[in-house]
Amino acid sequence: MNTWNYGELGRREVFDHFAEVVKAMGNGRRLELLETLAQGEHSVEVLARKTGLAMTTASNNLQTLKRVGLVETRREGTSIYYRLAGNDVLELFVAAKRVAMHRYPALVDSVEAYLGEAAGPGISIDPADVTEDMFVLDVRPQSEYDAAHFPGAVSIPMDEFEDRIDEIPRDKHVVVYCRGEFCKYAREVAKKLREHGVSAQAMTEGVIEWQASKEIRLDHTA
Repeated sequence: MNTWNYGELGRREVFDHFAEVVKAMGNGRRLELLETLAQGEHSVEVLARKTGLAMTTASNNLQTLKRVGLVETRREGTSIYYRLAGNDVLELFVAAKRVAMHRYPALVDSVEAYLGEAAGPGISIDPADVTEDMFVLDVRPQSEYDAAHFPGAVSIPMDEFEDRIDEIPRDKHVVVYCRGEFCKYAREVAKKLREHGVSAQAMTEGVIEWQASKEIRLDHTA
């Protein structure tokens, strides 16, 4: 084998290993697990419940992500807890999502269909347009809020919203957010608030995009 061929084989091995990382992300359930882990560390049991996966399915997919270094684990008693390996994993996730949303019409169509009426005109606001005099509402579970949240945000989890709607001021513009761009809960809450005569919008982005951004520093209270 000549030197040139040996170099070609070595270069192919480099790209094959690179492809293993890309392939690990090339699965809808694993991407959903990564988005969920962007909200904070979770046990396998919790991740399975949050994503609607069977325990064995969640565990197998998490092992695939761990094998290529995208997630890390720790053991506490009999439970295994997973977390993202670093902020660069978030940056990779967000970059892939932005390219897909810009280049793949089928994804855009599926997002619009999923959001449905909650994606109506005027319902969204860019995080850069949020001001200090606005009431910022986080509708994620309390544990996710405790792990990290938008500065100054108030936590009212989605499953408590109906019982706590009176806690939301009527004299301020309300901005609602949830996990990320594909989460429709913020838009649904904003729509309900508008039906109650409250000036409300949903942020176009969520925690996963902010965690990957250097422009917004989240509060970490856990």
